[in-house]
Amino acid sequence: MGRTLSRALGLVLLAVLGGCSPLYAYRSAAGHLALLWRQRSIEKTISDPATSPGRREHLKLVLDARRFAVEHVALSPSRDYRDWTPVDGAVTWLVYACPRDSLSPKLFFGYPYKGHFRREQAEREAAAWEKKGFDSTVVPASAYNTPLPISDPLPSSVLLYAPGDLAELIIHEFTHGTVNTRDQSFNEAMASWVGERGVKEYLAGRFGPDSPELAEWESGRARSETLGVLYDELAKLLEEHYNKGGPGREKLFDWARAEAAKTGRELPEKLNNAVVASHRTYRGEPALFDALHAKNGGDWRKTVASLKALDRRSPWDALRAASR
Repeated sequence: MGRTLSRALGLVLLAVLGGCSPLYAYRSAAGHLALLWRQRSIEKTISDPATSPGRREHLKLVLDARRFAVEHVALSPSRDYRDWTPVDGAVTWLVYACPRDSLSPKLFFGYPYKGHFRREQAEREAAAWEKKGFDSTVVPASAYNTPLPISDPLPSSVLLYAPGDLAELIIHEFTHGTVNTRDQSFNEAMASWVGERGVKEYLAGRFGPDSPELAEWESGRARSETLGVLYDELAKLLEEHYNKGGPGREKLFDWARAEAAKTGRELPEKLNNAVVASHRTYRGEPALFDALHAKNGGDWRKTVASLKALDRRSPWDALRAASR
C-alpha cells in the first residue's frame, strides 16, 4: 500500500505543478489509486484454475504483444500492463475544448484534452466550456499511460476487445513510453501510427497472413480509414472557412453527415470543432511516418531511433525534414 500511495501522491504533485486545481488533482489521484488498489498479476491470473479460458487467452495475448512491442518494434521495455485491474467501461473520459472559429484545441498543461475518471465530471467541465463560448466534446478512453515511473495496470474492459484491437492498444501505449515530445498531439498521432503498422505485422506473425484475426482487424481498419479521410476533408474545409471568416459552418457539418451516410456511417449528432479536433489528435499525418519508415527500409529499430532523434520542440517540422 505504501508504494501505491506514493504513486498517487506523485499524480497529485504532477497535476498541481501543471496548474490544475487541488480538487482536480485529488480526484485524479483517487481515481488512479482505485485502479492500483484492485490490480492483479496477469501471470498469476493465467495460472489460476478459476480463470475462464477466454480471459486466459486474452491475457496471454497481452503478454505476447508486450514481448512483440519490445523485441520486434524496438519499443522500450516497460513494466506497464503486467497487471490488470477491474474496470467497467471506459477508464477515463477526455474533455476537448476548441474556439468556435478554430480547430486548435485548448491545451491542458500541454495536452489537447483533460481526463476525468468519472463521466459526469467530464460532462460538467465540457458544459462549462460551452458556457464560455467554446465548442466541447467528451470522449471515452479505454486505457492510458501515466507520465510517471508508474506500472500502469491494464483495464479489464479492453480484454473484451478482438485480438487485433487489444494488441494494437498495447503497442500504442508502449510507444508513449518510448518516444515523447513536447507536442502531445504529435505523440498521440505517432503512437496511433506505430500501433496500426505494428499490429498488422504482429497478427500476420502470430495467426498467419490469411487468418480471420488479421482479416477482422483489417476490415475494422478500413472502416476507420474511411471515416478518418472524411474528418480530414471536413477539417480542411472548416479551416478554409474560418480563414475567410463569417458564419455558415453548419452547412459543412451537414455536408459531412451526408457524405458519411453514403458509406453507411453516422457522425455524432453534436458535431463541432472539438469533435473534429479530437479525431485529428490521433490521426495527424500518417503519410509522413510511412515515408520515414520506408526511408529506413522498414527497419523498426532505425525508425524508432529516428523518431527519438526528432526535435522535441517542433516534431512535425522535424519529421517532414527527416522523411524526405
